[in-house]
Order: sequence, then C-alpha cells, then structure tokens
Amino acid sequence: MKNCYRYIKNFYKVTEMLIIWSLIFWLSFIFPFTSTLAKPSAEIIVEFKEIGKVNPYIFGHNTLAYDPCTTRRKNWKFCINDGRFTNFGAGQWDPVLRKPNAVLLDLAKRIKVSVLRFPGGCGAHHYDWKKVIGPIKKRPMYKFGINEFMKLCKAIGAKPIITLSYFTGTCQDLADLVEYLNAPLGTNPDGGIAWAEVRAKNGHPEPYGVEWFEFGNEVRHGNHRNILYVDPREYANRYLECRQLIKNVDPKAKLGAVIGESPYGLDWWSRTVLNIVKDKVDFVILHIYRPHYWSNENEIPAKELFEITLASPDQIKDILERVGKELKNLIGKKIPIAITEYNGGYMQEKPVPYRHSLGNALFIADLLRVFITAEVPILCANHWNFSNAYHSMVYNPDYMKGRGRYYKRPNYYVFDLYANHFGNILLNTTVRSKTYSQPGYRDILPSSVLQKSNIIKNNEKEFLIKPVLQWSPPCVKLEKYSDYYSKLDFNCENMSRVGMFFQDAIQAKSNWLYSCEFEVKTENLNEFWFNIQAKDQNYKIAGHSRNLKKNFDWVKVGFDFKTFENTELLKLMFFAYSEENGIKGSIYIRNIKIKELGPAPQYGPIPYISAIASTNKKKDRIYIMVINKNLNEPMKTRIKINGFKFSPVVRAWVLNGPSISAINEGCQKCVKIHYREKRVDPEKDYFYFTFEPHSVTALELKKY
Repeated sequence: MKNCYRYIKNFYKVTEMLIIWSLIFWLSFIFPFTSTLAKPSAEIIVEFKEIGKVNPYIFGHNTLAYDPCTTRRKNWKFCINDGRFTNFGAGQWDPVLRKPNAVLLDLAKRIKVSVLRFPGGCGAHHYDWKKVIGPIKKRPMYKFGINEFMKLCKAIGAKPIITLSYFTGTCQDLADLVEYLNAPLGTNPDGGIAWAEVRAKNGHPEPYGVEWFEFGNEVRHGNHRNILYVDPREYANRYLECRQLIKNVDPKAKLGAVIGESPYGLDWWSRTVLNIVKDKVDFVILHIYRPHYWSNENEIPAKELFEITLASPDQIKDILERVGKELKNLIGKKIPIAITEYNGGYMQEKPVPYRHSLGNALFIADLLRVFITAEVPILCANHWNFSNAYHSMVYNPDYMKGRGRYYKRPNYYVFDLYANHFGNILLNTTVRSKTYSQPGYRDILPSSVLQKSNIIKNNEKEFLIKPVLQWSPPCVKLEKYSDYYSKLDFNCENMSRVGMFFQDAIQAKSNWLYSCEFEVKTENLNEFWFNIQAKDQNYKIAGHSRNLKKNFDWVKVGFDFKTFENTELLKLMFFAYSEENGIKGSIYIRNIKIKELGPAPQYGPIPYISAIASTNKKKDRIYIMVINKNLNEPMKTRIKINGFKFSPVVRAWVLNGPSISAINEGCQKCVKIHYREKRVDPEKDYFYFTFEPHSVTALELKKY
C-alpha cells in the first residue's frame, strides 16, 4: 500500500512538472517579448565608437511635375491632361492658394525630407522648362513650375536636384535653365537673353543656387515616343557638350551622368559611356528596383517572393562597391553615386499591390541601411515617390477636389522611424544571426552555399563572331561584306516570328558573366521588333539586347548576361517578331563581340537580422534600427553594448502588420508603428530583445 501511495505521489509530481514546463513553453510563444528561456537566435554588438556621419541626403524623395503626355505609342498612351502633376505636383502644391499643400508639407517635414527631385522620372523626357515659368495666366496647365518647385523646397528645407531633359531642347536650352536658376542679377554669363532678369521679373531676384542636375532620366530606353534606344556614344558626347556649356554659366553646378548596374557592377552601356566621358563626369546616377516582379497570377507566393526580395539589399551593397571600384579604375578617382530612384520593383495589383505592402517597407528599411553604411560615396538617395502616384507612400484619391484624407502607406513609416528614432553619428555594429537561403529571381542572385568557382581568376577574353545564319527560313537572305559585316534581307510576308542562329557552338563557362555587343542599322523596316539573344545548349535565354524597331543609322548595342549552372555552350540568336503585316526590310550587322567578364558573384545564406546603430550629437543616446526578415518566427536577440552604460528602460518603436503582404489600402492602420518598453538590468552591458516576425524596430537606449 505504501509503495502504491509513493507511486501515486511521484506520478502527481511528474505531472505537475510537465504542466509547469508546458505552460512555460507555450507562454514563450504567446509572450516572446519577455521570454528569456529560449536560446538567442541572433546577437547584435554595438561599439560606442564613431565610424562616420549619417549622410542626411540619403533621405530624399521625388516630386512629380510630369509633362502632360509622357507616352505616345500605338495602342499605348500615357497622357494625363488634368493637371495632377503639372498643376498640383501630385498634391504637394495648391494651385489655387499658390503655396505648398499644408497636409503634405507637414508630412514631409515630419520625416525630414532632405532632397527633392524634379520634375520626376520619364516625365522629364518631354519637359520644356521655358513653358513653366512666367505669369500663371500664360501657363494654365503648368501652375506648378520651376519657381513653385523652389518654393516647395524652401518650405520643406530640402535641397533640389533637377532632371534636365535629354530629348527636349538643346544643350544651350539646358545651360539657359542653369543661368535662370543661378546667375546673379545684373549678370549675363552666356550672352543673349539675360535669364537672371527674367527670374527677377518672375518674383525671385536672388539666385536659387541649385547645385545638382541630372543629364536625362534612364536615357538608354528612349523617349517613349519615337526614339526607342540611345547609343551610349551619342549620350556620352552630348553629355560632354552640355556639361561644358553649363560650366561656362556656373562652374559650381554639377551634372550627373546616367548609368546602370548589373549583378557584376557597371553594365555594358555604362562602361561605354564612362570610357568616353572619363574624369569629366561630376557624379553618376543609378536607379534601383527589385525584384522586377510583374505577375498578377500569384506566380510566386508572397512569403517566398519577399524572402527573395529581402536578400537583395546585401547584394546591392556589393554591387555599389563593385561600381565604386570600377569608377575609380576607369576615372582615376572616387565618383559620387546619386541613387535618384529606388523602390520595390512590383508592377502588379493582385493579390495585392506589393509595392504598398509591409514587405516592401522592410526592403526600403534595409536599403537605407545599405546606403548609410556604403563604402562608396553616396551623393543622395531619392525614394520613388512621395505622393499620389503609382509608387507613392502617401495618398488621397480626392486631393484634386480639395477634400478627402491622406493615409500613409507602409513605406512612409520607415522614413518616420529613421527621421525620429535614429541619430546622425554612425556606430560600429556587428550582427550574428541565423540565416536562410533563397533561389534568386531575375537580378537577385541565389543565396546559398558558396561554390569554389567563385575564386577562379578571369583573363577577360574577347572574340569576334562570324555570323553563319543557321536555321534561317527561305524568306531571309544573307549578304556578307566581310567575315564580320553582314546584311540581312527580310521578305517574310506571312510570318510573325523569325528566329535564326548566328552561331550555335560558342564554348562557355557556367555561372559566368559575359557581355555581347554589336553595331546595327536598318533600312525600309515595316512594323517589327528585333533583338539578339544569348541562349545555352538547352535553348534557355541567358540574356538579350534591347528590342529595336524602325529605321535608324548605325548604333552600338550591347548587353551583359550570366550563364546558368550547367552551361557548356552559347548560341547567339537573331529574333524578330511582328504583330501584323509580316517581317520586311534590311538589317545591317557588324562587329558582333562576346567578352568574358568573370565569375558571377556568389552570395551565402542571408542573416534573418540586419541592424545599424547610431548616436546623437550629445552622445547621450544609442539608436539601433533592426530589420527581422524571418517571416514566420520572432527572433530573440542578445544585444551587447560596449562603452556606454544605459538606463534600465529600453524604448522600442515597432513597424509591423498582420502579414508580410499587409497593406493599408482600405485599412489605414493595418500596418503601423506601435510603442513598447522593456526593462533591463543596468548593471549588465547586454540585454535580450525579441523582434517580432516581419518587422522593423527602432530601439532607443538612454545614457545612465
């Protein structure tokens, strides 16, 4: 009987302990913020040691004053003649009161907008600045012009950067704009019209002193009307011509050159431009969008898509450093990089517009970390864009009617955190974290175990291709002028697609970067497009040139591409297609070159936690911005602070929502910032904090 009683007593003790431990286990999930039993998943170490200043011009934005009709193409028009951009500045300007919109002005001031870009993107292609100055009565569709933009900059306290039109006007017209903005009253540095006097008549006798100008916007892709492509040699030579005229007017003015990036660094078009302009370039301009996802069919589930996207900031950091090194090698000195557009590259609406989601906000937060800590000189960074447009972060559908309320999309809250809960002095920060792998997508390379091939050195081999025209249909005739110069005559009346190989057995390496370039001109083409494609032995496309169309004289075209995992051979293919009327005309092609650029960059698994730390001028605070890329689980993190004794209360502002794809459309507070506090032991130099899944957290530690 005693043994039976002892057995029952022990059974109850064991059961009681199991219940207690079960409760502790489940409470650790229900209340992860206070749980200290679980082993940390990450560690952040902050040294209270200054390593640099935070560039305030990282926190710039775009304001829109598009030309009323940016795009005019058959079956595709983008003509907005209601003044939403040219009169209202996408809501930032009140054309009736002739002053900045009060609500948007307050929103811009709250996040300390430091740079404003104008007139915005492809809307600059056909922007004629001489139409947007002078009496309002003479410009009823341009009430938000140059002078109004400068008033907006002054009201916000933002530095202006102005995109000059590459396609509208001459170099002299661009120099005239610089004179209008910057020449002291009583001077006429370029002769002709005294633009300083014109500015004074328009109400501003003092020079504006605008320093930064861009020579066009994404020029290579043409003007969205009749020009489909710009030869990099043409762009470079025109840049030099315009820059000289601008410097004659104002030697302090700086003109940026448009470039682009590839996973390797500078892309083919950019290398060609910079080899011509060399040290005459004042700064270069990059635009960054990831992951270039355009599907409304839920092609990639949201969780997987955002895991891929959130791997890209560290890759972009590497690309910026590669670009910086190439610039220094080409030009002989460090050249500032202006990132005048960046955002999530989501051109879709279903299941939700991911560009307005919490996941995109995490991407933006991590990009800002990259821009702040980049080891290359970043001139400025301008989020695309501020208000009332496709990518905007604040929106009011009724703003042109003078009613309605503005609501904030998730991206806005990221800038709120950096503006109000981050310092201006960088501190040394080290992060160790659990990691994840991702398969890659388009310009985002896979993140996985590194392969040995990454350490192979490159000899930069280059060779010319002799077109042999294999598998061509009878309606295509090849006329060879030399081994490297040929003419293709098309008389394919009943065909809408034509594909044929110039070469189908070029030896190649797997996971390798190549460039392809050629010169081309056309005669008597009907309405068809064509390009050159690089395919592997399995006919999978590794890359292709821009689609070309219409009649044009000789231009130089090129593209970079990366081979696939098991690539052994490259096939160079000419491809043409037409929507109607067959394929007719003549195409001349010469000097097709393939060049090895080296092994493709490889990236290891991605840490779930990324972080950046700072302090203020008084050095009585430490701020830590933390992004948790774990989309499923909280991340308990050990945070160690060296050289700074902190108070027992850690304050936290957390940006989060119900899911990674959560948006604020129709639910203005689904994604928002909420405040938390955690008590810690001030006698220790570390504490634990559990970061919520898919969140951005700003921590503040006060000096004790």
